Amino acid sequence: MKRALALFLSVMMFLTVVPFVSAANSSFSDVPRSHWAYKEITEMAEKGIIAGYDDRTFRPNNKVTRAEFAKIMIAAADVDIDKRSISQTFKDVPKSHWAFYYVEYAKPYLTGYKSGSTYTYKPNDAAVREDIAVALVRLLGYDKKYKADLNQLKKFRDDDDISPALRNYIAIAIQTNLMQGSNNYFRPQDPITRAEAASLLYRALIDRNDDDEVKVVFPTPEEPKPTPISITDDFSDTSMKKWDTDNAKGTWGVINKQLTAITTDKNLDHFFLPVKWEESNKVTHYELTADVNVSGTQGLGGLFFNGKDGKANVVFVQKDRVVLGKVNDVNNENIDWIASGSYKLKSSNRLKVVVNGSSVSIYMNGQFLFGQQQVNQEGTKIGLYLQRAATKETPSKLTYLDNFSFKEVK
Repeated sequence: MKRALALFLSVMMFLTVVPFVSAANSSFSDVPRSHWAYKEITEMAEKGIIAGYDDRTFRPNNKVTRAEFAKIMIAAADVDIDKRSISQTFKDVPKSHWAFYYVEYAKPYLTGYKSGSTYTYKPNDAAVREDIAVALVRLLGYDKKYKADLNQLKKFRDDDDISPALRNYIAIAIQTNLMQGSNNYFRPQDPITRAEAASLLYRALIDRNDDDEVKVVFPTPEEPKPTPISITDDFSDTSMKKWDTDNAKGTWGVINKQLTAITTDKNLDHFFLPVKWEESNKVTHYELTADVNVSGTQGLGGLFFNGKDGKANVVFVQKDRVVLGKVNDVNNENIDWIASGSYKLKSSNRLKVVVNGSSVSIYMNGQFLFGQQQVNQEGTKIGLYLQRAATKETPSKLTYLDNFSFKEVK
């Protein structure tokens, strides 16, 4: 916050156009000792916060526009402007306006106008006292720290002139002595002059005691949480860098941005393709997803998990159902069925398997199909699965796998 306040003061360029050569020379010909803001203007000039014009004047009665005000807010909040990601909010401040980026980035501190669904900023209008009050309250964080006492407004004869949406901010500005009225008037719609701005900023940021400063004990830093594992592959890259092809069962390859497998081993009945991941992490809650696309086959492909020593749990689609089973020998076509759900095979089938400890849930095309408990997580290898029958009539009939994803669930 102190850095933001220092920046707020350092950008009081709106109080000058061309500064003196020496900021320490704080004697302005149009600010005599009898001027009501002499002390504030002089001390801020001596600190190098504000300066005058090259004719040795300060011009204390000059007004500040809302566009100039926005520029101050940006520096005060220490906002880095990224011009690539800004869209227009206010109808009257297009991207061609000199203050466009200042206005857009200063919105957390500024007041604006709304008519129907249209927002305007009125950049050339003078900034008024209630604008300054809102900005100071929000910049100092007082709107988060204090509860507005709206009774503060009743002592002003012109309290009805305060914009309804700003009344809480004005009350906080008054009760914290950020701003004051005079002769029972607050003058919320009066334009802010350079002298008033200097006085307000001096009282708000320079001549205030840090009576809210307390010694604190910082909490013990939390250990950074590891980023959940997420691996996807749409097979647009034929290199298969995300896959452990050295330990695969069967010969896997990409055809037309889809994956399939073949073998010359007459004894091999089950094809496994493990995905590369840090198996030592021992993830117990995760999702596996893949598209099973059939061309003249009965499916017989899907996903595997709990892989270890050539054994794995498999989930695959076939003509009339989806099966959860266990492959105990890749050279034996038998599969120990665990559970299944009725399903009519389509040309493209979106299969998802959710593993949570010993619980397994099966989804098809975004809809829950069935679940099974007590499926122990014995192994750590996971990936894609095909049966020999899914590709034995290559190339006329094939089952393809596509759009794989493995995502840890936190």
